[in-house]
Amino acid sequence: MNLTRLGVVAGTLTTALAFAVPAASAIPPEYTNVDGATDNWVNEAKPTAEYKNGIKETDPARIKEILDQCKGQSVSCKATTVGTPQKVTKWFEAAQDGNNAKVVENCRTDGGAKDVDHTVGGMHAFAWGWNVGASVDIPLAKGVGIGINGQYNETNTDTKTESTKIVVPPGYRGTLQIGYDMERTVSDINIQGGKFGGAKISGVRTEALLKNSGDRVRPDIVKCG
Repeated sequence: MNLTRLGVVAGTLTTALAFAVPAASAIPPEYTNVDGATDNWVNEAKPTAEYKNGIKETDPARIKEILDQCKGQSVSCKATTVGTPQKVTKWFEAAQDGNNAKVVENCRTDGGAKDVDHTVGGMHAFAWGWNVGASVDIPLAKGVGIGINGQYNETNTDTKTESTKIVVPPGYRGTLQIGYDMERTVSDINIQGGKFGGAKISGVRTEALLKNSGDRVRPDIVKCG
């Protein structure tokens, strides 16, 4: 099953947070902000594989074939995390009609221009999964230990609806953004059995939604034009 990695329009990441009314009393932890519209961390992975007999593979499709063996009963697979997983917040532009975000425009700059208050709502559906690079997803069996908490989910979809009041000053326009806290992991996978007696795949990147992470909502306020 191929997973669709939805691109997200995050706009500028230098948001004037003072323009927002807080949406929740609990303050979630701060992670590195990521512009999902341009982020391609998972797909930029360039994993390599080496069979026990010394044959090496770099073609993502071949690596996927090696990894597919983990679904068989006669093959044992185990993933080992390389380095420290990174936590990031990926920002999505909230949509009101499934596609387009609600834009609050206040582009007047004449003497009579005033701040515009508007309560903006929206939602964003987000699918995620594992990947070995070059958009080749991993239909991997559970139990390999790859990714967050040693769990594998072939696909997940999450939809949030949020509403917050934003204040747009003259000469600016604003949209609502929804953030998702993600954990990024790099793993090596050791395969015992199967073709040529086994293999090792190095540099597999995974990205998973952090469970129980706080809701993230913020305005994106940018200059008109």
